[in-house]
Amino acid sequence: MLVTDGDTARDLEARSAQDTAGKITDEGIERMRARIGVEIPQLVPFNEYATIDSIRHYAQGYGDDNPLFVDPQSAAGTRWGQTIAPPGFLVTTGVSETKAIPPEVRARGAHALAGVHEFFSGDEWEWFRPIYPGDRLTKRKALRTVDVKVSSTFTGGRSVLIRYRTDWFNQDGPLVASYWETYVRAERGAAASTKKNFTIERPYYTEEMVREIEEAYEREFRRGADTLFWEDVTVGEELPAIVKGALKATDMLSWVRGWGAGMHAFKLAYRHKQKRPKFYSLNEWGYPDVVERVHWDDGWAQKIGNPYAYDFGKMRNAWMCHLIINWMGDDGWLWKMSDQFRAFNYYGDTTWVKGSVTGKDVTPEGRHVVDLEVRCENQRGVVSAPGTARVILPSKTHGAAVLPDPPTDVGG
Repeated sequence: MLVTDGDTARDLEARSAQDTAGKITDEGIERMRARIGVEIPQLVPFNEYATIDSIRHYAQGYGDDNPLFVDPQSAAGTRWGQTIAPPGFLVTTGVSETKAIPPEVRARGAHALAGVHEFFSGDEWEWFRPIYPGDRLTKRKALRTVDVKVSSTFTGGRSVLIRYRTDWFNQDGPLVASYWETYVRAERGAAASTKKNFTIERPYYTEEMVREIEEAYEREFRRGADTLFWEDVTVGEELPAIVKGALKATDMLSWVRGWGAGMHAFKLAYRHKQKRPKFYSLNEWGYPDVVERVHWDDGWAQKIGNPYAYDFGKMRNAWMCHLIINWMGDDGWLWKMSDQFRAFNYYGDTTWVKGSVTGKDVTPEGRHVVDLEVRCENQRGVVSAPGTARVILPSKTHGAAVLPDPPTDVGG
């Protein structure tokens, strides 16, 4: 049988109609709320163990060559005595103690908001202990809140704001970090109909523009072993900016290689699709592929309301951590961080990661802290990700930075 281009287009249109058919319904919202407090099992994370290799791969995935993360010999001379992981490495690891969700509990939350797209909109971190090679972390993750929101100019209809909390513990028991992540669930068809960002044009880079970026890479500041003392920090001072760009599919492949992102290949993708069919949609040649391909497939990104493929929010969080750690040096401790993802970071965009000191204080426990404002700003002057952070620094009179105490109400 001869299949014409018209036949192909009609067949694909009919078969892919379900890709944007997912609706936010009252039943779907209630099914999502039935998941609140239910611990989510993860038995095979991307990295079961932190290793020198997995730590290096993660750091290199977002473009960081800090010796503290990638050179064990250099890291051995720091206060940590060996390689430690970048703060965001935690999203690649953690084995759940909960092995399965009871069938009756799973049934109450089954198919909640199935086929409704999920956009990452922000996160909040608190870190208490470093991660070393050899650590095997356990984690507890559960949905905590589900809120219905009025329509926005991007989603084009009502949306659902959901928040998860994750706590990681190392093999000796102590809490390593706590993490809140926020997502917006929006109907794909409604978001696509707004075409809010379709006037954005992908930039063209002249030789001078490329040279500006490459010169910024050459002069990237990293404090390293040159200790920054709390007493030497001035409110209002700017952190030396770093650059990330221009964003390309190659950068995204490197990031996914280091982070993992939960994707699967060939038969393993088929097995995953059997478990989570709504996580897949038909690509332009009619074959099922992950909806996560908005991060490298312009065509699918356009189908859900964006002009081009765009990055992962977790990547921008890693960039802001990169900026802060470059500035604070090996002897500081990144304690808290909160950021929001307010605009998409499209392929072709160049991001300048910037920050400034907004305050300094001594806590009742005697920790010498500095508060920061940080942000990702693209070549159009748009701040795609604003954030804040709190850093603990060594003191000239009181000694080394003292790590924070974990809360007693873990998981609350």
